Amino acid sequence: MFPSASANELSFHCRILIGVCLVSLWGRFSGTLSADERSVPSSVAAVADSAIVVNGIKVPAGFHVELFADDDLAHDVHSMTLDSKGRVVVSGPGYIRILIDSNHDGRADTFKQFADKPDTGSQGMFFLGSSLLCSGDQGLQIFRDDNQDDVADGPPQVFLKISAGGEHHVHSIQKGPDGWWYVMAGNFAGVTASYATVPTSPIKTPMSGTLLRLKPDLSGGEIVSDGFRNAYDFTFNGTGDFFTYDSDDERDISLPWYLPTQVFHVLPLSNAGYVTAGLKRPGSYPDMPPVLATFGRGSPTGVTCYQHHQFPPTYHGALFMLDWTLGRILTVPLVQEGAGWKKDGHVFAEGRDQFGFAPTDIEVAPDGSLFVSVGGRGTRGSVFRIVSDAPETPTAAARTNAGSQELNSVLNSPQPNSSWSRATWVPLAKSLGSDVFRDAALLETRRVPERMRAIEILVEMFGGLDSVTASKLTLAGSNLVRARTAWAVGRSRPDSPEAEILRKLITDRDPFVQRFALEALSSATSSATFVVTGPAIAAAFASDDRTVRLSAALLISRMNDDHRTVIAKNLAGDPRALMWFHMGRCLRAPLQSTPAAAVAANVLVSPAASREDRYDAARILQMTLGDVGPVKDRPVMFDGYAPRSALASLERELNPIMTQVAAAFPSGDAHLDHELIRLIAMTTPFNRELFTRLLASITDSTLPADDIHRLAAISQFDIERSYDESTTTAKALVGIDIKIRRFGLKQDTNWDDRIGELYKTLCKV
Repeated sequence: MFPSASANELSFHCRILIGVCLVSLWGRFSGTLSADERSVPSSVAAVADSAIVVNGIKVPAGFHVELFADDDLAHDVHSMTLDSKGRVVVSGPGYIRILIDSNHDGRADTFKQFADKPDTGSQGMFFLGSSLLCSGDQGLQIFRDDNQDDVADGPPQVFLKISAGGEHHVHSIQKGPDGWWYVMAGNFAGVTASYATVPTSPIKTPMSGTLLRLKPDLSGGEIVSDGFRNAYDFTFNGTGDFFTYDSDDERDISLPWYLPTQVFHVLPLSNAGYVTAGLKRPGSYPDMPPVLATFGRGSPTGVTCYQHHQFPPTYHGALFMLDWTLGRILTVPLVQEGAGWKKDGHVFAEGRDQFGFAPTDIEVAPDGSLFVSVGGRGTRGSVFRIVSDAPETPTAAARTNAGSQELNSVLNSPQPNSSWSRATWVPLAKSLGSDVFRDAALLETRRVPERMRAIEILVEMFGGLDSVTASKLTLAGSNLVRARTAWAVGRSRPDSPEAEILRKLITDRDPFVQRFALEALSSATSSATFVVTGPAIAAAFASDDRTVRLSAALLISRMNDDHRTVIAKNLAGDPRALMWFHMGRCLRAPLQSTPAAAVAANVLVSPAASREDRYDAARILQMTLGDVGPVKDRPVMFDGYAPRSALASLERELNPIMTQVAAAFPSGDAHLDHELIRLIAMTTPFNRELFTRLLASITDSTLPADDIHRLAAISQFDIERSYDESTTTAKALVGIDIKIRRFGLKQDTNWDDRIGELYKTLCKV
């Protein structure tokens, strides 16, 4: 969301500052971190119970919105969290304050100034006991409050130097279900290879925005996923998956590569497709993580997963995301489908009339209501609460008879990763010990969510799953329990997880389990692990589930040449599986291989190939030829149309492949043709017949973005155009602006630069 600074290229070790009791060169925590009158806008109305109901925010029937704190208490809120006591804590420029409801009427009437920092305001906060970890000013920092008087004991101590305070800098920090710290950083945060200090880091050389993972004691860091533009926040759901809401690039509106805001299911090792201002990969690509929903233009801010019971069951487990620009709360109900989740999403709430609703953060309260903060860029701040009017759903703990009350309380804790929830269940879990959680995980009569939580607690607090328990859990009746077992095996010993157990789970009957078992290898460094699991990984390439195939492909970057050779041999005779294997070879290292390209080309022209397989083949063919991408001194307009590496040395081997491509175009499938055009462009063909077909496909009824796409490809042909062809090309170019006006489309700041680059290139011939 909210001025940019230069990337800090210092090593990660140098960025850890002395002051948090260093044990080595890395910063560690010392010890254990311990747990009115106001102006009311016309769009709110007071009711009898003293709550102030807000009418300026439209919510579904059965919900209402209350004003919890107005601008006098919470001005220009950049981020919000709930502390270990469940109190609302907000931050804006020069302050972090705890909002206090002293008379318990549901409204904050005062505040306690926790700190007069960060100067920039914080864009992500998390309380661990009485200490606050947050982003801002010099990076990620910790404010300690050892005397627990709700005031920071002194200035913050920076534990990770990273660009902070700008709108595309470091954002959210959270505790994960494995006990590690997770951090979302925007594309100007300056995250480089130096941040991947642990050998188990899934990604070594990041690109664009990143999801970082820091060890519980902050003694090292990993890069889990990259390729985001500017995802501001993220969340975990009950199965442990990551989700985030990434921004569009509004400056590119109506250009061919413009992509709307997207809700990603984030896979370890995946890249979300933001490359440059002229190259964003669409979610339909086989190398992209799943996109669960798109919401047009917007400015993504807060994200949470609802793991409570005050809302109706429809919303249990659902994602909630905020759009600052358009004043919306969006929701995606998470329904399992195959190895992942169904694509769905809609608007849950939005400001109406002239009500100023610029939401910045969202949190689930201890009572199950939703807190939403507003502010940003010096605007009016407030905190609202969204409440369901329906009778509260009985808690799971109240409906189960199995085990002790304390154990049930721990296993059914709502929002288990939150500060306020952890303050309750962590001490109880410590007192109960590991055996009760091991037994709970194994007990088939227990509710599945309870068994999953037992597994997570064993990982975070008791050293992970032992081999005997993990082996037994591979036989669990629930696919979710088996999937959580796979995750636990990977997180218990990331460098060398139990290979035999993962081999079994990769070949599980359920694709959801298969995917988690493959992800469990994303941090593996042991060669022996891939020797044992190699045949199972090869089988995953033949899966009918697209996300399973992608999860297998993502692992290729973790393997050595011997591992890859074995897998390739196992895939002989299965063109689609072999094509996806070659895609995996391209994901973290550029590849130019005409034999690999030939595999994809054969799938592309195969009469037996499905529509989806042919589309995937067109994309993978681009990748195996080195892919499109930016090149120094080449206009940004052509980042998505010209090869990243020259193809001249491959000309002889490439000719028969491009003959197949030329014969396939046009296919009659607009989706496929879009990528065939890109493929044609990157090979700078001499084919006049193909040129004629491409130029003829621009008509009065085609959309401006499609015309630009075709003209970009035409500009790459190495042929001399005739007078008539030049006239037709000029007419198509001039017609773009006419169509923009006719269709009522928008343009933004990048339009003139990109169209100018296209015009200049077309005029060369």
